[in-house]
Amino acid sequence: MTHPAIEISGLTKRYGAGDTAVEALKGVDMVVQPGEVVGLIGPSGSGKSTLLKCLGAVIEPTAGRMALAGEVIYDHGWKVADLRALRRDRIGFVFQAPYLIPFLDVTDNVAVLPMLAGEANGKARDRAREMLAALDVGHRAQAQVPQLSGGEQQRVAIARALVNQPPIILADEPTAPLDSERALTVIRILNEMAQRFGTAIIVVTHDEKIIPTFRRIYHIRDGRTYEEAGEARAA
Repeated sequence: MTHPAIEISGLTKRYGAGDTAVEALKGVDMVVQPGEVVGLIGPSGSGKSTLLKCLGAVIEPTAGRMALAGEVIYDHGWKVADLRALRRDRIGFVFQAPYLIPFLDVTDNVAVLPMLAGEANGKARDRAREMLAALDVGHRAQAQVPQLSGGEQQRVAIARALVNQPPIILADEPTAPLDSERALTVIRILNEMAQRFGTAIIVVTHDEKIIPTFRRIYHIRDGRTYEEAGEARAA
């Protein structure tokens, strides 16, 4: 039986203590299957970023449970000894800004993660070039970051997130700086990569251009999640 790629239950996050405590998450539940791209939307301050940081092992929740591909990584405390290795090997990150390293060429920007994981430089670069080709930017493999368009930079950032083939990718406003055509291209690429590699992808967005593309959406309001099964998702 295949486990969900992401399974969150009763997740809470409290900042501070006593009368000044703020509950950013109030018992979040979420399930995402392998190969699925799910939207996460909500107003500013609703808990979207906090949820992604918890799931990405950037901050520690207060309580609840999180599992990746059937392995519990948090259950009222971390169950993984090396959180840095967890983030490096099992979670890919795509942000609003590409955050590429300006003094490295495109190939090395993608190869840096497998290199950090201990892979030989030549093999890491080969994997990087394969991923760049899959994202239709293989012809830019030797280019410097400033030579790339905004859309090309975001494709390189997606290649970097995918190069270690993590079971999940967390994408935080990945289309915000892009026009409609490029935004829809990025979402098409994420869907294609999810299907190809079985990656589960959560996309946090305010971008109304891409919201209709999601088959499932989680709304987050006041620290709680609500799943939407709207007409666009059922189509």
